[in-house]
Amino acid sequence: MIEIRIPKEITEYKEKFLFGLTMRKFFSLAAALAICVPLFIFGREIISEDILSWIVILIAIPIMAFGWFSYHGMNFETFARCVLRFYTEPQKRPYRELNTFWESREMLIKENIALQKAEAEEKRKEHSKKDVRNKRRKK
Repeated sequence: MIEIRIPKEITEYKEKFLFGLTMRKFFSLAAALAICVPLFIFGREIISEDILSWIVILIAIPIMAFGWFSYHGMNFETFARCVLRFYTEPQKRPYRELNTFWESREMLIKENIALQKAEAEEKRKEHSKKDVRNKRRKK
């Protein structure tokens, strides 16, 4: 009987491209081969094979990591970004209180005061106009 593996979580599914490799793995392998094989072939004339093989390995590891490395669902570049942020940004964050309630409350109070002043000014103007009219009528 043929069995098909069905992942429990749909986000874990990776589509296979060639030779059972995903596109990401295939292209990282191709890039590593395209860089390291010519380096080894042409570098043998300049450097001894022992040292050159270590150089090729050290160059191939990060290239291959882009395709194969996965940690808690993060790919290599996301993980590397998190590690860099961890070591470059300060870890002790000072507590700062956000007084959004009090700031908005003060802003509303200032707006209400401005509206009340404007209304009082309008009433004063209306009363002064009425007083002028009343004085004219009395004359």
